[in-house]
Amino acid sequence: MSRRRHGSDAGAIGFTLVLSSLVAVAAAEQFDAWFMLVLLGVVAGAVAFFLKAFPGSRFFAIAFANGLAVYACLFAVFADVNFAQARPLATRLGFVLPVAAFLAGSWLRRDRIRRIVLAERIAYPGEVARSFAWLLPVFSIGVVTFALPTLGLGPQGVDIAFVAAMAAIAGIVFAVSADVANFLIETGLLVEEFFGRMARPVVPTLAFLTFYSVAVIAFATLYGIVDRLMAEANFSIGGAARAITFPESLYFSIVTMATVGYADIVPASDAARALAALQVVLGVLLLLVGFSEIFSYTRERQRPRGSE
Repeated sequence: MSRRRHGSDAGAIGFTLVLSSLVAVAAAEQFDAWFMLVLLGVVAGAVAFFLKAFPGSRFFAIAFANGLAVYACLFAVFADVNFAQARPLATRLGFVLPVAAFLAGSWLRRDRIRRIVLAERIAYPGEVARSFAWLLPVFSIGVVTFALPTLGLGPQGVDIAFVAAMAAIAGIVFAVSADVANFLIETGLLVEEFFGRMARPVVPTLAFLTFYSVAVIAFATLYGIVDRLMAEANFSIGGAARAITFPESLYFSIVTMATVGYADIVPASDAARALAALQVVLGVLLLLVGFSEIFSYTRERQRPRGSE
């Protein structure tokens, strides 16, 4: 295996771990700690299943784990909007059903899915359309359930409707498990290509960020110096005119350089306004020149050696 592929795997695994952990913690805030354990257990179990059932499918196992994290986000929104009264047991069961159905369908169609997994290629346009087609009936179920909160169902009725909706989604996923596998491979390859492209402009990006940070600190220092040298208050902070602290001047320098302007800190003197205006102009020029240099560097690295 090439060094590039090792690097891609390491980046993908790290991205998967971070994304799954963040989703699990966020989901625990909405549901309970048990749901977080269920989510992490499902991710670990599903990855282990694919590594065991499809030897050499590490890439697909990672893509599937990332897909589970995205599914958990959509599930949290779906449950909160349409089934806020669903009880914890129904929520956990509903979350597991489509995943279990996909694993069962994958095992049933393991020969076809093994060919898809080991190919690791982006499909032809016709195959792409088929890979995404299964999403339509799934989203249709979600759309239909938007009417449920207006029906006045009790807690037990909400649980039944929720589990029924997730069971219907599970049935669809089971029937088209091969298409879902193809979908995961395609999205995973796109993510891998993205990480590969992102690695190219690292050097000029770090150089740009270093110079950008120095400019931010320099202007923050100037704001502090101006504020100390002049008797009048140069800034209105939270609606009150007072001396600015260095952390506040650093924050103001960052938002000014980015031309954001949250208006929580406002220049109140002509000197402060002139300095802020100068920073805005220099900041815009720095962004334009910096992005241009990053793009130029990336194009030069992509150009074959020996070419003009």
